[in-house]
Amino acid sequence: MVYNLLFYGHYTSFCTEQNNNVDAKDEYLRTIISHTQPDIFAVNEMGPGQANADRLLNHVMNADGRTGYERASYTNTANSNLVNMLFFNGEKFALYGESVVANIVRDINLYTLFYRDEDLENGSDTVFLHILVTHMKAGSSAADQQRRMQEAVAVMGYIEQMNIRGNVLFMGDFNMNSSFEQAYQLITYHPNEDIRFFDPTDKPGVWWNNPDMAPYHTQSTRTGSHPCFVTGGMDDRYDLILATASIMQGLLGLHLVEGTYRAVGQDGQRFNQSLITPENLSEPHEVIMALYHMSDHLPVKMKMTVSEPLNTSFSAPDVSADLRVVLNRQTQTLQLHLSESYTGLSAEIISVHGNTLLSKNKTGWFGPGTLNMNISGVPPGVYVLRLTAKHSDAVVKKLMIY
Repeated sequence: MVYNLLFYGHYTSFCTEQNNNVDAKDEYLRTIISHTQPDIFAVNEMGPGQANADRLLNHVMNADGRTGYERASYTNTANSNLVNMLFFNGEKFALYGESVVANIVRDINLYTLFYRDEDLENGSDTVFLHILVTHMKAGSSAADQQRRMQEAVAVMGYIEQMNIRGNVLFMGDFNMNSSFEQAYQLITYHPNEDIRFFDPTDKPGVWWNNPDMAPYHTQSTRTGSHPCFVTGGMDDRYDLILATASIMQGLLGLHLVEGTYRAVGQDGQRFNQSLITPENLSEPHEVIMALYHMSDHLPVKMKMTVSEPLNTSFSAPDVSADLRVVLNRQTQTLQLHLSESYTGLSAEIISVHGNTLLSKNKTGWFGPGTLNMNISGVPPGVYVLRLTAKHSDAVVKKLMIY
């Protein structure tokens, strides 16, 4: 689920302690989270400072009997008044890595999770999920669209250069009025088919002020006037979750559940009207009222299922077929045999809890040959071996050390 929280924990001359009180927002958001129970929850428009991230984690996510949520690291390299954050169910996922992809307007964050298969410690494999979280430049002018294009170019260039493939979600407030915008076209029709994203609703066209798109609109929850909330009723589709073909088709262990993508609280009867008028029966009354008071956006959610059997990698055939792993306990060595040459080779041993216990890197060209890793300090158990190389997809394998 992704949600624009509307100046959460950050007061301005127009969004004040009186009309956008953070204590009240906590109560509304607790109601929404209790109802939706997302395992992965990305937010936009959180106020700056780790204190806001901790507040959301401790007073909203882990509240009303919930205790298992964790969060990613706080970043604000763009020095913005509005930042992103990712929360996740720590019983189902572990955080593997995180980075800032771009900061042209605000930080665009990349988080990598892996699924905590209940049988992982007994030798089962697992899957990885990359999550891009964005809050793109607002506005409909040519300059605004050009800035969004710059952001899209930066993101797509990053994932292409860093060879990020497989299960990837791109989610957040895109601030786009239609699928015809250049930035959206680049994201969904990128020349490199391996990194293209897809709209699970398959609803291209003009989204803004279009009654045919009413079931997909995510802003605004109010009509009339309000000093903090954008008003005018539901007529924008700014908030999106886009997915790669791997997720759309269930190729690598995670599969979109068809028909589950929706804007929470949207019944399709809101065009240029508020969330509460006419009466909205799409969710329980207390949830509708919490959505109305919480933000001028609606959260967007979808479900994914873990495929069986799990596919452990998003690897290209070259490295995957080339790699042979040999454990030599007498010499306390893990031997990674490669019969081809690679550049920028990196090997990591990761615990089932997501901690990197051992890593080894080779700059420049390496191979054909054997990469030896000293495992004398690694206790017996089940681990994840991750091997990466420039211009090759990552290989992720289950590793038994005994």
